[in-house]
Amino acid sequence: MSAVSMEKRESRSELARRSQENLLKTVLLLAGPVIVEMALQSTVGIADVAMVGRLSPAAIAAVGLCNQVYNLALTVFAAVRTGITVLVARLVGANDIPGANLAARQSLILALIIALVLAGVGVLFPAAGMQLLGAEPDVIEVGIGYMRWKAISVVFAILLLTATGILRGCGDTLTSMYANTTVNVLNIVFNWVFIYGNLGMPAMGAAGAGFATMLARATGVAIMLAVLIKGSSSVRLTWRGDNSINWPILQRVLNIGLPAAGEQVMLRGAQIFFTMIITSLGTNIYAAHQIALRAESVSFMPGFGFAVAATTLVGQNLGARQPQLARQAGWLTMKLAIAFMGIMGVFLFLFAQPFVAFFTDEPQVIAEGTRVLRIMAFAQPLMAVARVGAGALRGAGDTRFVMLGTGFIIWVARLGLAYLLVRVVPMGLVGAWIAQFADQAVRAVVFGWRYYQGKWQQIEV
Repeated sequence: MSAVSMEKRESRSELARRSQENLLKTVLLLAGPVIVEMALQSTVGIADVAMVGRLSPAAIAAVGLCNQVYNLALTVFAAVRTGITVLVARLVGANDIPGANLAARQSLILALIIALVLAGVGVLFPAAGMQLLGAEPDVIEVGIGYMRWKAISVVFAILLLTATGILRGCGDTLTSMYANTTVNVLNIVFNWVFIYGNLGMPAMGAAGAGFATMLARATGVAIMLAVLIKGSSSVRLTWRGDNSINWPILQRVLNIGLPAAGEQVMLRGAQIFFTMIITSLGTNIYAAHQIALRAESVSFMPGFGFAVAATTLVGQNLGARQPQLARQAGWLTMKLAIAFMGIMGVFLFLFAQPFVAFFTDEPQVIAEGTRVLRIMAFAQPLMAVARVGAGALRGAGDTRFVMLGTGFIIWVARLGLAYLLVRVVPMGLVGAWIAQFADQAVRAVVFGWRYYQGKWQQIEV
């Protein structure tokens, strides 16, 4: 081999190494702020549960049930958030900044309309969702005030998430991290003020936690809108010109987002039935379930962060007509997610008992919560594959497959097995969480295989 050929081969090898290092740096810069942001966001729910948990088990159950309804309401918004993230990523990747600006403005208009409708339903019918989930009368009585304030906060939550989706499509995950840091600090401070009646304010109990969340999220919206109007990222928000509904743009958003919304509706709908199975076990068992869910939500933050990175990088590289780089980004984010969530699984197993005990002094709640957390510790690497695989497919616009896969798996694997292990065997709360483990395992196989096949590289949005 000639010296020139060897030099060229070494040059290509060095270029490949640098390209891989740059990709790794990009993934970490995207995923890192999202992981921090999601960890901070989870503290809103954790703070609510921990601070009302000192009131009574009924207060814990009320907050948990209201948040189930609240999360279901937000799934309608998935049509906007997922669609705008993917579309903005494609447009930015193609260097079509005016198109990205228009898509961002249209999505915020649509998000506001959806938010006002959802908030109105929650304010007018605060007890309906809890009754549907089989809550006991004392839980409903505690939860009505909390639910009304959470319903109003839906307006700010949806606008905040829309702005976050726009900036993620631009590749900017730092701004939303800073905004959500502010939101979470304020939420904890406001909880202390309004739940217990400090600084001269009335003691609102569980309702005070909902009021605090509403105030904190309103502050977050103000921050995010200021950033978008200033135009610090690729997209700049302006209200000049025609602000009427632009159906061609919204159709592109919804073509991507509606299957994602369908996925979330099926997911949350199954979770409602899953919750109904667990509430039949009693208030203390459901309180243990809620506390375990809070711990689990912290553990899978790395997977969520890397899934967002995969969505952005796959979308931008496909927009720039670089499918091979998009594929490499997806595999790299998946490997990193497996490593990080594997470590989280170890911590979850070792510290399950003290984490649950942080929320409550009730011995039965602590014992049940500890058992199920240790089951899910082993599922963390599987959740990494499932989340990042689905995130990468969404970035490509393959949201229909993710919708169908998620819907079928959760309704068959999780619900079917949960009913069997709770009502038929019965194994109590442990049986329900074994069903959750099975759900994650099947999703990891299905989405991992779909990504490996590579058909998503030809999708146009």
